[in-house]
Amino acid sequence: MIIANFDGLCEPKNPGGIATYGYVIFIDNKQIEGYGLAAEPWSKDSTNNVAEYMGIYCLLTKLLELGIKSAIIRGDSQLVIRQINGEYRVKSQRIYQIYKKVIDIVKSMDYIKFQWVPRTENSIADELTRKAYELAIKGKIKKIGCE
Repeated sequence: MIIANFDGLCEPKNPGGIATYGYVIFIDNKQIEGYGLAAEPWSKDSTNNVAEYMGIYCLLTKLLELGIKSAIIRGDSQLVIRQINGEYRVKSQRIYQIYKKVIDIVKSMDYIKFQWVPRTENSIADELTRKAYELAIKGKIKKIGCE
């Protein structure tokens, strides 16, 4: 079974900072990594939750690009995991559009399971969000969305 992790952050302030995401896919003892900007920096849409959702969306998009339709997806955002699993409603208009895209991809998958993990078990995805943040500060990432 393919296991993949996602994460998002918004710094130096949330909301209104620089929102970035990261993900890692573990396949046959190798890692496929991705990261980027989740929203326009310093905007009202630049939030931690937008970043988390962009992380899961870009991860799922990458899985489909790779032809992978079964996976266990792990993240340290209880809110996102519970919303995707249908335990919580999505109330924020900022994330609703990304949420709908995520659900559309989920419907096209053969098997997918979403699991919450503590931050300590999400360190690679967390490092990738921080790498994206550092690159964004230096002006080396400007495109918003999946790379």
